[in-house]
Amino acid sequence: MVAAENFVSELDGKNQPQIQRVVDALGAGLAKEGVEVADALRLALKVSIETTEVAAIWITDAAELEMKLTLAEQCGDGARQCRRLADRLTALGVTGYDPREGGYSKLFAFWRSLQTAEERWSAGYLTGKAMAMARLGALAVFCEQKGDAESARLLAVEMVGEERGYYELGKRLLVEATASEESQARARRAAYRTLELAGEGVEPNQLRKAFGKRRPLV
Repeated sequence: MVAAENFVSELDGKNQPQIQRVVDALGAGLAKEGVEVADALRLALKVSIETTEVAAIWITDAAELEMKLTLAEQCGDGARQCRRLADRLTALGVTGYDPREGGYSKLFAFWRSLQTAEERWSAGYLTGKAMAMARLGALAVFCEQKGDAESARLLAVEMVGEERGYYELGKRLLVEATASEESQARARRAAYRTLELAGEGVEPNQLRKAFGKRRPLV
């Protein structure tokens, strides 16, 4: 069996190429004609509400005190992220957007089904937060290219900083949760499925749903 520290380091390293592929696909989707800053913010808001709600669901049966407290903190940070994104959309003239519009993603359904600490730390924190940082960075670059420095700062500075904290915490606690071959196998499967579903989430039809009711991608 691989030592837990090495397992987490290797899993994190193996995640990175797939995360980059997902971000590249997202960048291609954002490059489509007609995509606007508001669309990028809608996508960020949809992801944020889903991860916040998953954290709230996980709190109820989290056996470990550290996980319960971390999830509670994430709920608060996630709610504030949603508020800031909604306020920014309002400043851009977009009102009434409900991030639940179009239904929840397959990734949301998968995450809420996870039961063990190692699955949740692996999927929601080590993998999920690494994906979140990369996604927010790509959205920020898009906003900057569109001339919206304020939206770019919100995504790349404020939100990425918060996500990085949970990512680092997740790495540390995943080490503690993967002391057996069985726990490592569960963590590995959770990460793999998270990346697979994240890839599906940046397909054109899924991006349309995230962007909300607007003119379609071409």
